[in-house]
Amino acid sequence: MRKSLDLLYTGAAWAGAGCVLAICILMMAQAILRLGGGMIRGADDITAWICAGAALLPLAATFKRGELVRMGIFIDRFDDRTARWIELVALTMCAAFSVYMTYALGNMVYESYIFNDRGQGLLPLPLWIPQTPVAVGSAVLTIALVDEFLRVAAGLVPTYVQQVRDRHAAGDYSGEV
Repeated sequence: MRKSLDLLYTGAAWAGAGCVLAICILMMAQAILRLGGGMIRGADDITAWICAGAALLPLAATFKRGELVRMGIFIDRFDDRTARWIELVALTMCAAFSVYMTYALGNMVYESYIFNDRGQGLLPLPLWIPQTPVAVGSAVLTIALVDEFLRVAAGLVPTYVQQVRDRHAAGDYSGEV
């Protein structure tokens, strides 16, 4: 089960990286075509839609690696037992919000599909297509938050804390501010 979850988080991160690559390719193609007087119809719309997927798809992997902003500077002041309870409360609140966000985004995709909503720009693409990666990214983040909640509830060190400790033990402080 652990390997499957880690594969899910990594796969979503790679999909997010693919979105960034697609934006780069699209913008480079647009710049090259402009030199010859051409253009890609709806490039701005496509870029905006891909940006949303690029933002949400890698969130779970980023969270699990301890690379999101968290309250570590506050939590580290407490003893391990109190810190664990604070982590559980924070994970509960985050998971609850993420469940709601996933529901709302999933419902938005569903309604866009049912009502055949289309983009209003130059490219009348069905909106459920660019909305789907956003909903998927939210769902994967929800799974990661519940995964961490169960881990901390079992008395284990959160993965995101262990990842940071491992990097520090290896002498890597590159993510520190």
